[in-house]
Amino acid sequence: MEHRPGRGRGIAAIVLLVLGAVILVGVTVAKAVAPPSRYTQGKAVGWHMAPTYTDGESIYLEPVAKGALRRGDVVLASVPWSLHKTQMNRVIAVGGDRIRYKPSSKITGQYRLVLNGLPLDEPYLEQWKNPSAVGFDVTVPKGYVFLMADNRMNSDGSQYANNGPVPASKVASKVVTFPMAKLAVWGQLAGVLVLAGGAAFGFASRRARGRAPRAAVPAPARAPEALKPAAPAGAAAAGERADVPS
Repeated sequence: MEHRPGRGRGIAAIVLLVLGAVILVGVTVAKAVAPPSRYTQGKAVGWHMAPTYTDGESIYLEPVAKGALRRGDVVLASVPWSLHKTQMNRVIAVGGDRIRYKPSSKITGQYRLVLNGLPLDEPYLEQWKNPSAVGFDVTVPKGYVFLMADNRMNSDGSQYANNGPVPASKVASKVVTFPMAKLAVWGQLAGVLVLAGGAAFGFASRRARGRAPRAAVPAPARAPEALKPAAPAGAAAAGERADVPS
């Protein structure tokens, strides 16, 4: 079989392009699948929960059962410091907890909130070294929750004295992760990368074909003198007579 330059890369390009298209179509279909009936879809408003949730990002909500709130839950609640009907915040402490912060002191080398006497681990914070712009020391009453946003330096919350803990009954719903939504994001990224790889292989294949030397076309062989057809006898005789002067 004749070897054609860039043939292997051309095949790889076709495979990757087809695979990328299949991934993107599959992800689009999967994303269109409705979430379970207990979920309600909405959108994050504002940047107070960044980087966990950004403005306009799709979120999924589910009702909160009585007494089911836990520390670390992201909730949608009616809070006195928001102009909106409800706002997203994170549950930092629940009824009976003591939560405090002293801006002038560090714990284990970092500025951290102290929950029930222990440093609170908050990997979701955008400003890790600034868990609060103000100091506070609050014991949360029973039936209340202590709420703070993730973007602490640019958001209000229970840490301010004029706000304080919020009644748990003011929590409308809990923000949950719908697995298919995250799968869709990663699937779309994978599809784009596969398509880009296919395009790169296709470009490399075209360049390889363009650089390949073209085969020289052989010139037609000249017939040997011995094989040339002889002139007709009558034409030769006429030629001889034409050369004789009269």
